[in-house]
Amino acid sequence: MDSVAGSGLGDERDDTGDLRLGLVRTMMWAALGLVMLIRLLTAWQEGLAWTSVLSAMAPYPPMVLLLRQSRRSKPAFRSALLVSVAALYLLPFVLVGAHWDWLPWPLAVVALCAFRARVGWPLFALLLVATDVAGVRLGDGAVIACERAAKTAIDGIIVFGLYALAAMVAHLHATRGELARELLARERRRLDGELRALVGRHLRELERQSAQPLEAGARDDADSRLEAVIETARAALAEVRRAAGAYRETALPRPTTQAAPATPIVSPLAARWTLAGVYGCDALVVILEALAWFHRFWTLLLMVPVVVAAGAVLLVMRPSRRQTVLLGLILVPSAFPLGDVIWEFNFFTLLWPFFLGPVFTQYRRRDAWIVTGVAAVPYVSLFFYPPPLPNLAGIGGDVMSLVVLTWVSYSLIRLSQLVVVLREARRDLAREAVVRERTRMARDLHDLVSSSLSALALQGEACRRLLASDPVAAYARFAVLAELAQRARAELEALAVSPAVLRTDDEVAAALSVLESVGVRPEVSVPPDPLPPGVDAALAVVLREAVTNVVRHSRAGICTIAITSTAELVRLRVVNDGVASAPRAGVGAVEQGAGGSGLLGMAERTGGRVSAGPGAHGCFEVVAEFAARP
Repeated sequence: MDSVAGSGLGDERDDTGDLRLGLVRTMMWAALGLVMLIRLLTAWQEGLAWTSVLSAMAPYPPMVLLLRQSRRSKPAFRSALLVSVAALYLLPFVLVGAHWDWLPWPLAVVALCAFRARVGWPLFALLLVATDVAGVRLGDGAVIACERAAKTAIDGIIVFGLYALAAMVAHLHATRGELARELLARERRRLDGELRALVGRHLRELERQSAQPLEAGARDDADSRLEAVIETARAALAEVRRAAGAYRETALPRPTTQAAPATPIVSPLAARWTLAGVYGCDALVVILEALAWFHRFWTLLLMVPVVVAAGAVLLVMRPSRRQTVLLGLILVPSAFPLGDVIWEFNFFTLLWPFFLGPVFTQYRRRDAWIVTGVAAVPYVSLFFYPPPLPNLAGIGGDVMSLVVLTWVSYSLIRLSQLVVVLREARRDLAREAVVRERTRMARDLHDLVSSSLSALALQGEACRRLLASDPVAAYARFAVLAELAQRARAELEALAVSPAVLRTDDEVAAALSVLESVGVRPEVSVPPDPLPPGVDAALAVVLREAVTNVVRHSRAGICTIAITSTAELVRLRVVNDGVASAPRAGVGAVEQGAGGSGLLGMAERTGGRVSAGPGAHGCFEVVAEFAARP
């Protein structure tokens, strides 16, 4: 009853995690609509009055509403819908009695989809028993009553299987977001506590040491205080660099036990059992219809082994090409050409969906459609031979049954794979979230806290050198140390909250202060208009790194900072005249694969083009270029 026909499912790749939620939900509603249409065609084929046909459709709207509701919806509303489905299903019995093709499949759908498994499946089994008993008491006979119960089970499991698939895909998509956020928050809390313990104590000590101003005339005391500040800053800087290096390692967290997903089917085996249930009910219908048409009980000895063999392959073997080939060898030749010898074997074409479904999951779209096209030829020919020829409604119902069953077979196989994908995704998300957060923390530690501590240590050294030549200037510069210590601690505390976002205006002001404090004369040229937000943050990161390198590595007397902005390009140029002591970073564009936290890693991280190296007239030059609209 199902064929993936026209669904586009063949376009999906083997990565079941890539199933689109909208497509899966469309599959479910389309299958539900086809089941409803099959019931209408059956009523038309039997020539039932429109009164019974329309009354039989009465439970469909509340059933659809119930499927659209979450289990977390208001209990009163869900209960009202449940009662409505049951009451409206009984309506045709009141109007026309039992003289209509009654199948309580809406009740079967509600039992499986509206209740949890421990309640839903017993209700489903009880409903099938009641259907069989009611059929016998209403004069159907044992064979027709069993066939009615089997068809009810088929329709109920069809909708349930697609409903479970939609729930699993929705849960997988939600997991990718919710679990990542949960793990990200957990990792941030852990790293925050670790950094506060390792680095925070040094920063608090720096704030305490620089809180009181230096006393005029107490040169020895000032020198010892400055030495203590410098040593503390260097110790903090060493801790920051050690932590940043450790966070770049991709060590995995200990695996945690994940709760089972809140979906109707939670294991691959459960999905295979559900598929086997659909197959078993459809196989029972095949055998019962063969008996009803030909009345030859001896053929059961031939049909049952074929049915059992295909069911065993479907249930026991994992979805694979080997399983698909075995199903084809069992089900296809037994119906065609053996059906020309034993007429009952023609009914095995009704089981072909359980071969075509695996074909679409294991083979490329083109190959799957070729197999389906070849199988369609003998299937369609059976509508015309052997006689009698069914009417148009009968042909339409049989074709749609093939489509829906192939569809459900495909979906339940994909569902069994999705359960595994979900488990793997949860483990992968744990790794991905932790590694990404550690990498981000390492970069921000370098770009923010390390730069601030470097500036603080250099400022302290400059103050110490000025004590002998210009004590007044040294005392004045000492006052800046407290501000730098506070900024470093604030930056450290902010790291665990969110990724650092710098502003170019702030970094230009900080660069002026730091350069002047170490005796470098800054020359700054910036555009009056604000930079684009995305470019502004990236440029600020490069500017801070470039200025830190000037202060740390060069003996510059002048440092020029120039920012130019056009409609297409934003350009930063930092030039200093201390190239003799500057490390050669290389000339030209930084390679995109360069990682790390220095200038050579800026291109990849900021999405721009960064170059650094000796320039003209004995200068060292850093140039960064960014698209104005990244």
